[in-house]
Amino acid sequence: MMIWLLYDDPDYALNTGFAQLMRERGRERGLDVRPVCLSEIKLGMDAQGQAVCWRDGKAQRPQAVFSRQRDALVSRHFEAMGVPVFNNARVCRLCNDKRLTLQFLHGLPMPRTVFIHPYSPPPSAFPVVVKPATSHGGDRVTLVRNAREWRAAIDAIAPLPALEQELAGCPGRDLRVYVVHGRLVAGVMRTAREGIVSNFKRGGQVALHALTQEERALAQAVVERFAKAGAPLTLAGVDLLYGADGPMVGEVEDVVGSRMLYQTSDIDIVSLFLDGVGDAFDAGVSTGGVGCDTLMLPGNEAGRRRF
Repeated sequence: MMIWLLYDDPDYALNTGFAQLMRERGRERGLDVRPVCLSEIKLGMDAQGQAVCWRDGKAQRPQAVFSRQRDALVSRHFEAMGVPVFNNARVCRLCNDKRLTLQFLHGLPMPRTVFIHPYSPPPSAFPVVVKPATSHGGDRVTLVRNAREWRAAIDAIAPLPALEQELAGCPGRDLRVYVVHGRLVAGVMRTAREGIVSNFKRGGQVALHALTQEERALAQAVVERFAKAGAPLTLAGVDLLYGADGPMVGEVEDVVGSRMLYQTSDIDIVSLFLDGVGDAFDAGVSTGGVGCDTLMLPGNEAGRRRF
């Protein structure tokens, strides 16, 4: 089975190790996992009105796509070609704009959040956290203490959309819950060495964390919300913050990193993911037509499937 591991070019340059691991684990299972960058392909429609992908000057169609890029239109295009995409286009769209994520997860505990538009006034009380709505990895996440700092933070994000959030009860600490084919597989606590940005690649300290009953229940509620909407989380991270009343939803990471999980545990998340993909195809997952964007995967048991 030939599968494209699809990246945008800058992310691929930073994640060649993960791509190599995916190739090696895939090879052990009889999968031909090939890293492909967006700069290598062209997407469009042919004269018969069918979605098509060109690579190396000719139409090509992988048997599946493991999407590590963040453009939902790209994912949706492959689904229109009848190609299953993991995570699918609905997940991509919902997770890569934090405003959409929080709207979608309405009713669950989360920080008070304001969606910033060009005419938004500064908040009446400080401090607050300002961040881009559509970036990742702790990019331009800023703690602001007054109106001047707030305006500077918003200007630094423009023209991207921004959001403003109340400061969590435990600033600089959050919990990444790893999800593989709808199953919670591990939690890693991230703590900033200084400031409020706890991301591992920005120097955050990490430790494997046993989920409490409350943390598990909230993360599972997020997973179930996505699954019921035809957006199953096949490889993702649910990030939880902490308020005065307990854990809160922070965001959901579609293109989730795995370095800190491999550093803190012996869990091979790539193998778990690939085994679940194999289970899905063995169970007769449809690869045809536009139905691929509602792909629903069976639960995976670690180690159960080998190609």
